[in-house]
Amino acid sequence: MWYGFAGKLLRVNLTNGEVKTEELDRDELRKYMGCTGFAAKILYQEMPGGTDPLAPEAKVVVATGPVTGTLCPSGGSYEVCYKSPLTGTWNQARSGGAFGPKLKYAGFDFVVLEGKAAEPVYLYINDGHAEIKSAKHLWGLTVEETTDALIRELDDPEISIAAIGPAGEKGVLYAALINDRGRAAGRGGIGAVFGSKNLKAVAVKGRGGIKVSRPKQFAEAVEKAEQWLENYPFASIPAFGTVGLVSLLNSLGMLPTKNFQTAHFEGADRISGEYLNRKYQIKRRACYGCTFACGRYTSVNSGKFATPPMEGPEYETVNMFGANCGVDDLETVIKANYLCNAYGLDTISTGMSIGFAMECYEKGLLTDKDTEGMPLRWGDGEVVVKLVEKIAHREGIGEFLAQGVKRMAEQLGPEAEELAVHVKGLEAPAHEPRSESKVLAIQYAVSPRGACHMHPNWASTWDFGQLDGGMKDFGLPWPPAGIPEETSQKGMVYRYVALQGEISEILGACIFYSWGTEGSCITPQLYAEIVSALTGWDVTAEELLLAAERSWNLKRCFNAREGFTRKDDRLPKRFSQAIPDGPSAGARVDNLDVMLDAYYEAMGWDKDTGLPTPEKLKELGLDFAIES
Repeated sequence: MWYGFAGKLLRVNLTNGEVKTEELDRDELRKYMGCTGFAAKILYQEMPGGTDPLAPEAKVVVATGPVTGTLCPSGGSYEVCYKSPLTGTWNQARSGGAFGPKLKYAGFDFVVLEGKAAEPVYLYINDGHAEIKSAKHLWGLTVEETTDALIRELDDPEISIAAIGPAGEKGVLYAALINDRGRAAGRGGIGAVFGSKNLKAVAVKGRGGIKVSRPKQFAEAVEKAEQWLENYPFASIPAFGTVGLVSLLNSLGMLPTKNFQTAHFEGADRISGEYLNRKYQIKRRACYGCTFACGRYTSVNSGKFATPPMEGPEYETVNMFGANCGVDDLETVIKANYLCNAYGLDTISTGMSIGFAMECYEKGLLTDKDTEGMPLRWGDGEVVVKLVEKIAHREGIGEFLAQGVKRMAEQLGPEAEELAVHVKGLEAPAHEPRSESKVLAIQYAVSPRGACHMHPNWASTWDFGQLDGGMKDFGLPWPPAGIPEETSQKGMVYRYVALQGEISEILGACIFYSWGTEGSCITPQLYAEIVSALTGWDVTAEELLLAAERSWNLKRCFNAREGFTRKDDRLPKRFSQAIPDGPSAGARVDNLDVMLDAYYEAMGWDKDTGLPTPEKLKELGLDFAIES
């Protein structure tokens, strides 16, 4: 009997059409707890280093965790794990909605996708069974059109569908996978990987349930979590969604503007969460089992940017198509968000690629000849929308932008490379490490997938948010006040911040629920209570942290095998330059190496290479990663 898990892995070979079910090993699963931890083990052991992420040999793991699909308030997540075609690194792309829970209800904790179909196909998973079906009639359709067509074809309006759009089919390197019409597994190019495999979609129908080992204790732990969450410190998330951050971050000089040239935007009020809710919001949207409902459902009724009802936009999208491009018009942002959802594009990388191109045009590195006579001027919403269309179809200048900032800069030359804001090829998200959080600067540098603000945690919770997430008991330096900027202590702090966040990753939980303190969020200690009652495993918080450390180290080993070392844990030049104006004028990142030295030491990694030592890997039971 399995509790908390379905207990099965579905393996799909798209080349020969073989679909088979495998039983999971309980002992191995417990070592990693599930989701991205177990997915990292699968990819590390089954996909050799140097594999082309767009080749048939590349594998993808669709992963859920023990709390996915349960009554645990944070259980609406799933993650897609793979090697990124944009960066060449480990990548995981999380999404919410209903897809993850329904996958577990269909009887599978993991789906491993391998090979390449001879022609377009989709995967249909239905209550313990799976089949590969033709998608020739779906190729070329948008995500929304594909979703509508499959609902009709499979005759089930409740089915959950994750699909790519034209951007993935055409190999845009930051194409996304969109489930439930508007929820994105966005970053790193999973859409391009699906496209390279001729895989248009995965449709899931599940009527099964998840067995709970100790129902009474589980209900009590969940009730405790719900009571604690009534004191959640980020009240703006339920009230305004993540877009509520726009006004706050702008007032503090933390809002990336014009390709991170500055951190304060004069038009922020016109793209704020308050303005969005007042003028364009239809209703709030929640993932499965979520009590926050941070999603927005919006539309633009008329005008040149008229847009039908659609999920979003979130904070990252508003910043990337708004302040990052000098645009103070929410109708532009809503339209750009709608197109990204329809075509299957990551809004962060799309907006950053456009913003980078605008700065290059401003500085004469791109000319009217390069842009087909289209001036790429800050604040021009019509240009932003046109460029999204062109990127999705790789048409004209869109072919150039579809490569991402790193490749664009390399082609334009050294001057452009100094303007390129990315780490390891992944465009920076809408958080400013110079003024918002120096711990965030460490995360951007060392995160396995590149410049990332969310995996494994929003690093700003410690210093900007003044929150410990329940980690004081395990040695997290506290309080943040009084700890000098950019010192070795910040490097030590990030060890704790990262491992606390990695617990959410391996459990299949939404990270939002771990932001707080004891009594206002789901701490590692409370997650241990929930997982113990759910699975019957008698899990402690220390065991969760050990599994998180195992997962975090294995992702580092994955990248090491691809040739990434300390030399790649670098920030773009812009972050070492002072913010020129606004409330945070003068802020910059100094002494990154001092913080990195301390972080590597705290992790038990070699300071020269930035890699886990053999002793650390043995300690974690990762002996198989030592020689490979």
